[in-house]
Amino acid sequence: MSDSKGGGFDPDFCENSCPVCTRARNGNRFAQFLQAIETFITFGGCPWGRARQKKYGVKPSEPLPRAAK
Repeated sequence: MSDSKGGGFDPDFCENSCPVCTRARNGNRFAQFLQAIETFITFGGCPWGRARQKKYGVKPSEPLPRAAK
């Protein structure tokens, strides 16, 4: 799942397609629990979530600000 620039991960996968992150942002408590465990174990989340945080400035568990959409 590399982006077209090569070497990186696509932040839009986390935003639009990730089965855990999209459900966690929509309020699913089990997905939020899984996401918290993943963040703790990987010291910051999966590579797609970290790419999303770098691009949009919000954690994978947080919705995008309206201006970023």
